[in-house]
Amino acid sequence: ILIVDDNPSMVKTLADILMVKGYEVYMAYSGAGALEILQSKSVDILLTDVKMPDMDGVTLYRETRKTHPNLITMLMTAYAADEIIQQGLAQGIKTVLTKPLDIDLLLMMLSAAKYIVKKGQ
Repeated sequence: ILIVDDNPSMVKTLADILMVKGYEVYMAYSGAGALEILQSKSVDILLTDVKMPDMDGVTLYRETRKTHPNLITMLMTAYAADEIIQQGLAQGIKTVLTKPLDIDLLLMMLSAAKYIVKKGQ
């Protein structure tokens, strides 16, 4: 799982929780940082914030589709009704999780995504 958010404490907290649950986690604090990680690491799930200074989460999703068409993408946001989120959902983003995150819901969504990844292999 690649976690992308411009809030380092958010990334670290999520990474700690997911690693305890057995996930392999990579961390990035910008869209550009995420794209750099994706050049060298095998990632099945992208969990990204929507609002970031360098590129929004939907733009990051569009960029990742060029090289990783099967990457499952989930957005995190405090702005659930944002128009850009609707565009992302229309283009294939799997889900939008609202902040503050419901960790149980996140874990359920990741478990479902993991099943999809395994099934596709």
